Amino acid sequence: MANIQDLPKYNHHLITEMMTMMSENEKNNLEQQLGTLDLDEIKALYEEVYVNRHVEVPAGEVTDVVTEVKDEMTAERVQELETLGLEAIQAGKFAALLMAGGQGTRLAHKGPKGTFSFDGMSLFEMQASQLKTLNNQLNITIQWFIMTSDINHDETVDFFTNNLYFGYPESAVTFFKQPNIVALSPSGELLLNEGSTLLTAPNGNGGVFEAMAATGIYDAMTEHGITHVYLNNIDNVLVKVLDPVLCGLAVESGSDVTTKTIAPLEGESVGRVIMANGKKRVMEYTELPEGMENTFNNANIGIHIFRLDFLREASLKQLPYHLAIKNLAQLDDDFEVVKKETLKFEKFYFDIFQHAETFSTLQVERAAEFSPLKNKEGKDSIETARQALKDNGVL
Repeated sequence: MANIQDLPKYNHHLITEMMTMMSENEKNNLEQQLGTLDLDEIKALYEEVYVNRHVEVPAGEVTDVVTEVKDEMTAERVQELETLGLEAIQAGKFAALLMAGGQGTRLAHKGPKGTFSFDGMSLFEMQASQLKTLNNQLNITIQWFIMTSDINHDETVDFFTNNLYFGYPESAVTFFKQPNIVALSPSGELLLNEGSTLLTAPNGNGGVFEAMAATGIYDAMTEHGITHVYLNNIDNVLVKVLDPVLCGLAVESGSDVTTKTIAPLEGESVGRVIMANGKKRVMEYTELPEGMENTFNNANIGIHIFRLDFLREASLKQLPYHLAIKNLAQLDDDFEVVKKETLKFEKFYFDIFQHAETFSTLQVERAAEFSPLKNKEGKDSIETARQALKDNGVL
């Protein structure tokens, strides 16, 4: 196979051979895909993220974030924030944004992860139910934005349609897709999938911000009078969607970014929310400075509120790519479908923190608000999630 530097001429063995076997329509589609690529940019990305990869050490002083711990608040303080949050939600200032671009593969579940069910209630329905409760309580209709991906968009929309949107107003639900980026072989080659098109993959949860810009979400939110975006993902079965207490803290502080955290367990392999050189960021457990693994007391659980004006401006700035190595199905030299080690390039949503000027953090109790569903068995599994739902009276 030719290396990526040869691809401007399209003299890639697999691609040129496959083109001889394609219909005219298939060939045109592939040529159009190739024509949209900035090959110099892809080569530079490959070299920076894979060939010359290294763990970035945060610049400047690294400290814990200033945090309000919910369990240490007075009942009056909690009530104050909750009231402030409910008032802002009722005024239409908050939108819910759900990141749901993944599949249930690790759960041995066919289809989008959000369609996985406990006792007949899917993860999508659990979150819809919470928003419906707020709608009924406040006599409003909250706008709900759901990010999907190429691999699950149609199935997700069909699932909502077939379930009559779980009783949620269809007009208040907006689906949009995160962008894709080409996947490469470890030697830097473009690849083909079994559909005879370039092998691509979702560009990570950090693609949410550019996707919002590209699909007009920011404009739609502004037209609805929305000032804050409450972001969470699909796999925390205990997530409190539009938690009024966190919303109240965001409104009171006026912060660009307001984050919900939990206290990490000793040695727990989970990202820490820290301050580095005066900026909030999430540092992966493997990136923590040696000897400081148990220094930082706020674990990231993927629940954040962003001021819309901040997001609109920050989304114009480039977020870095990170490397993920996965076994992905692709065509080999004999045009057979095989699974091989493949380079995926992903953006992380929390890299946008570096562009913010003001931050607030609320630490909550793990047992009441965090139980991720990631694996079929063992840690963060179907069993642990089910038990958490039972413990909290959901099941």
